[in-house]
Amino acid sequence: MKRTAVTVECPPKRGPASAWIGGAGTFVLLLFVYLRTLAPTLTWSHYGADGGDLVTAVARGSIPHPPGFPTYLLFGELFIRLPWGEPAWRLNVMSAVLAAGAAALTASTAGLLSFSDSPSSVRDLPATLGVGLSLGLSPLFWSQALITEVYAPAAFCAALVMLLASRPSRAWALGLAWGVAVGAHPGLVFLAPVVVWGIWGTERGRPGRLFCVGLTALLGWGGMAGPVLMSRRGLPSPWCRVDTFSGWWALVSGQLYHGYIFGLPLAAWPRRLLAWAGLLVRQFTPLGAMLAGLGWLRLWRERRPLAGASVGAFGLFSLYAIGYNTADSLVYLLPALPLTALWLGSGVGRAAAWVRERWRAGVWVILLLPLLQALLFWGRVDLRGERTAMEWAEQTLERAPRRAILVTARDAHTFTVWYAREVLGQRPDVVVLDRDLWAQSAYRQVVGEALGLEIVEAGLSPEEAVRRSERPVVDVTASE
Repeated sequence: MKRTAVTVECPPKRGPASAWIGGAGTFVLLLFVYLRTLAPTLTWSHYGADGGDLVTAVARGSIPHPPGFPTYLLFGELFIRLPWGEPAWRLNVMSAVLAAGAAALTASTAGLLSFSDSPSSVRDLPATLGVGLSLGLSPLFWSQALITEVYAPAAFCAALVMLLASRPSRAWALGLAWGVAVGAHPGLVFLAPVVVWGIWGTERGRPGRLFCVGLTALLGWGGMAGPVLMSRRGLPSPWCRVDTFSGWWALVSGQLYHGYIFGLPLAAWPRRLLAWAGLLVRQFTPLGAMLAGLGWLRLWRERRPLAGASVGAFGLFSLYAIGYNTADSLVYLLPALPLTALWLGSGVGRAAAWVRERWRAGVWVILLLPLLQALLFWGRVDLRGERTAMEWAEQTLERAPRRAILVTARDAHTFTVWYAREVLGQRPDVVVLDRDLWAQSAYRQVVGEALGLEIVEAGLSPEEAVRRSERPVVDVTASE
């Protein structure tokens, strides 16, 4: 009996195994490093002044400073329930987990985009690992993985949007992820060029898919900024009242900070541009920066839409960070670093191919780049024994008379005492009065109630409020 050979066609692989293995390896290795260098409690280091406000809002079920960061609050609700450590440490762990996740997603995305010429092999694992570890060990990225802040969750959301945009995912999923990402930080709206690239890469239904992305993004953001924030109005917030549309909109639009957007004086732009350039070169070391630049040129030759979309999004992040008139504004670049890691992936992929042709085992030399970063930056970012903020709070509260009013004028001091009082339960008899926040009606109402003042009119000065309360005063501003 004559047999007929039957050929079974297997479905095409969706990407090289090395991309997913490299992503998993990146997550495990970085999480180990982050937990070894994690801050043990609340810290002011690495631009962490807002941490006290964030952890207080998560722990008490209230709302943090504008724009409210609803996606951060949802993440925080999960991690604040960890059975170990104090609340600030738990949210530090959240930053570590999400930063490691962001680097892992970025490594996988870079692997799927840059190393797809070897779909059945894991021989590009060193290159994929190198990209993820280099992103995770860049000093700005690493620093934010160790503290309570919004930037590690924002980077995780950005990396997820990039992964979905690079794959044949459904438009509604990409749009929903983008909307949720904007709820983590409003700056992630600048991912629009990448989102459009992800949709425009399909051959059919582009206008309809773009409309679907826009609609689901709006729904995703609305789901975060609406129900999440409105459900947290049980406790009075010193920042806003969300029981009216105008109050809610003032919060989610960041109205309090609009004056800082592109508020940098023109004369300060050259210096800020130099700081921006220096920060970028330091992240991957000069060698890594050169590889990233070459990688972008390679993308421009081979995948011009992706190259244009990524540099367009990065340019928007950069303009916002440079023009924002605060001393720490360059930290707004952190959610954009996964974009530069894609360029690094392209450059590293090319370098790996060149090395492999001459010395197959030598491809592992690529891991020397993240090793160099670890050696250079470990001591600079390590926060294992850092307790300056809590030591200051403990000493200040210990010295304060009974029922004292602590008058402050710095976010770091105000938020740290909030955390010590309202979350850790230290000195609940003390009231904090921030001179700058006093201009906000919601804040005046909260402090006025704490001081037992029946009426807190708009023109009432902090000094008069203190006088009426008949409480002892500790002027913390004298030591600031």
